[in-house]
Amino acid sequence: MSDIGENSETGLAASCADLDACRLRLDSENLSDQDRAQVYCRLSEALYHSGSRGNALACARVAFSLYPGSEVVANLCAWVFSNCGQHAEAAAAYERLLEMRPDWAEGHRHASGSFAVAGQIEPAILHGTMASDLDATCFEFAFHVACLLETAGRYARSVNYFIRAAALRPAHGGVLRHLSAVLFTLDQTEQAVALAVRAVALAPSDRLCALHATELLLRSERYEEAAAIIVTAAAAHGDDPITLRLLSATQMLRDRTEDALEAIDRAIELAPQTAEYHLHRANLLYRLGRLDEAAEAFGRAAALDPSNVDAKRSQLTAYFDGGRFTEALAVGGELIRTSPDNEEYAHAVLQVLNRRLEMVDGEYVVLGESALRAPREPLPSPTIRQALQTQLRVVHALIIRESRTRFGESRLGYGWALL
Repeated sequence: MSDIGENSETGLAASCADLDACRLRLDSENLSDQDRAQVYCRLSEALYHSGSRGNALACARVAFSLYPGSEVVANLCAWVFSNCGQHAEAAAAYERLLEMRPDWAEGHRHASGSFAVAGQIEPAILHGTMASDLDATCFEFAFHVACLLETAGRYARSVNYFIRAAALRPAHGGVLRHLSAVLFTLDQTEQAVALAVRAVALAPSDRLCALHATELLLRSERYEEAAAIIVTAAAAHGDDPITLRLLSATQMLRDRTEDALEAIDRAIELAPQTAEYHLHRANLLYRLGRLDEAAEAFGRAAALDPSNVDAKRSQLTAYFDGGRFTEALAVGGELIRTSPDNEEYAHAVLQVLNRRLEMVDGEYVVLGESALRAPREPLPSPTIRQALQTQLRVVHALIIRESRTRFGESRLGYGWALL
């Protein structure tokens, strides 16, 4: 119930009678702030256990505002705040407790957790490191702060705490996996791969360890070792699309394209809305020379993720290599419309046009033959009368046009138009 000792009155908190007793005491005018805060604490605890969390939270806030300098009050309020999801307030209560008990390792750990959930990573790391340094024999403290440091991108500092956690629990595969990831980020590849493989050996059923080890082995071009791990993981986790996607990548790098295609087909059945899976499948089909299927797969990937223009560009290539120049030009037009300044897209469309013209060359058909039309005789020069009549018609037309332009919506303009 409480992190600091046992309150002699705690047993009353679970009873309905205690709620009435608390209300009666609060009606008294002779209570000090400390006594009133303790009554609100009892009332908050009773309300929490009765299922009224909103009222419990309100009472805890009143108690903490009345007398935050009491360990009992601060501790109970921190507990209520944390259990009600108010982690920022819980962190403030734990910090007040730590002012009174600076060497309380568990308090630093509680404060670190509350700050972390509240999104305040800096004080979370500060209290986490203090908790682990105060109690270096606690695995959970070391692992907690190491993960915080890793999340914050402070990989060099996190290594020390991961090593401390690994020394406390050498057979913990999760610690070795995190340590491996950090070392790989720090370019210590060989040690990172060795730890990843050891993590799989310690926890062969851990899917995350298997995925991590496979990825590092693939990056190190140790494809056969990666295949041995991921095939076993896929057999145990056949309903996980991420595992099947990594299996497909492994088989592709081993030049076993058909097996890779089978794996990604299974992954798509489990996660049909993942655009990257369709894109990967399209690339495999393209490798196999199944260009029409590849173009359709590229189209599905582009439809699922319209922001990914690479899928459209690859679809253009598949259409072009398959001789479907009309479809290739349509896709190229979409690419140029979305990115008119992209020279690579323009060059690709120009290549399609040139190839299409080459295919058309030499296939002309004569639809009909006829003699050339005889040249027309020049018209005779107009007489003076004809020229004047033509000028009058031009002036008349200009007057009508000007009237319609200036007075188009007025009666005057309408009258001139009739004339």
